[in-house]
Amino acid sequence: MSLFGGANTRKHVSQACEYLYEGEELIQTYGMLLDFVALTTRRILFVDSAVFSRKTAVISIPYSRVESIALEKGDFWSRTNKVEIQTKAKTYCLEFRKEADVIGFYQTLSYYICH
Repeated sequence: MSLFGGANTRKHVSQACEYLYEGEELIQTYGMLLDFVALTTRRILFVDSAVFSRKTAVISIPYSRVESIALEKGDFWSRTNKVEIQTKAKTYCLEFRKEADVIGFYQTLSYYICH
């Protein structure tokens, strides 16, 4: 996927809310310049905007479809931390900036997958 930075920017919250259905609530968003991931009470939403295109892809993964998640923290010299989300069909790799709250994202995601 892309490099994810800060959490809950107004732009990302507004965009994520476009894809919510009745009764679903937004928990948290993490984003960069053009793309972000959102955690809701029901699923994970990836919103990926192409840099040189007007196309936007929206990928939705219900928590019940997640097989496993993995956290890879970089060393001192690394610029990113990674979270891998594995489903039966595909593994998604999210790269967070070093300063992003990747532990908070991982913990929140773990909570919703396990409950």
